[in-house]
Amino acid sequence: MDKSIYQGDKNLDNNQGKTEFTVKEVATLLNESPNVIRNWMKELREHIPLTKNESGYNVFSHEALEKMKSIKQMHRQQNYSIKQINHYFATGGESFQPLPEKGPDEMLAEELQKMREAIQFLREDAKKQQEFNQALVEKLDEQQTYIDSKLEARDRQLMQALKETQEAKKLMLQEKAEQAEKKKGFFSRFFK
Repeated sequence: MDKSIYQGDKNLDNNQGKTEFTVKEVATLLNESPNVIRNWMKELREHIPLTKNESGYNVFSHEALEKMKSIKQMHRQQNYSIKQINHYFATGGESFQPLPEKGPDEMLAEELQKMREAIQFLREDAKKQQEFNQALVEKLDEQQTYIDSKLEARDRQLMQALKETQEAKKLMLQEKAEQAEKKKGFFSRFFK
């Protein structure tokens, strides 16, 4: 254990008659800097029973001093974070087990795994898109074949109808010509 912790305990024993301690005195007693004490006060204020003296400064009672001693022990000796200490006091002494922090190796491995999954997803998506495109092309080819056959059948019908129309027209013209021939007189037919 650190020698300075024992010195702080001796300082505490020497000041048993005192009822209020300033931040600087608590820092000296705990062998910490006043800035550390102020930080603990700020972060854990709801768990430290502070009062103000007539000058308006924060002062520590023996109870608050004991609380600060516990905070130092948890923070320095047990390596508790401020969040863990806050949880400890808020739950009446229940230990807080933080989630282990991930190192750069683990974070990089996770990122690589995410990238692999994304690439695999893109490959599968591209394969599905290719299959869809293939099916679409086949369907379009079927449609084109169907359209071509319908157009060809229509063209044949139109050609047939055109032929029939032309033949009917030709027959009508012949009939008209024959009728006109019959109407002509004897001489006009003779001199023809």
